[in-house]
Amino acid sequence: MSEHNVDEGHQEPASGVVVGRGIKILGEAVAPGASLVLDGKILPGAAHLVGGLVARWAFGPVGWLLVAANSYSKSVTGRSLTEHIEESARPQPAAGSATSES
Repeated sequence: MSEHNVDEGHQEPASGVVVGRGIKILGEAVAPGASLVLDGKILPGAAHLVGGLVARWAFGPVGWLLVAANSYSKSVTGRSLTEHIEESARPQPAAGSATSES
């Protein structure tokens, strides 16, 4: 059920993809790391479960939610939340703007 090839086009996902992602979301609601376990990545899934328990103890439900969201992101896109944030924070070069000094 790994879905790393995310199409950025405006096509709607196939029903199998939607069902798979729905199962992963439900799994994450029960235990962080469930989506990774469903992908067959047992060790990262277990690490997210332990991390979720520690985060819940330290930060409450918000910590649990962030670890679950990271696990789901890693499962669906192949990148963690921090990688998504770093990419969005990186300045994008303006298209067609070339600086030339003569």
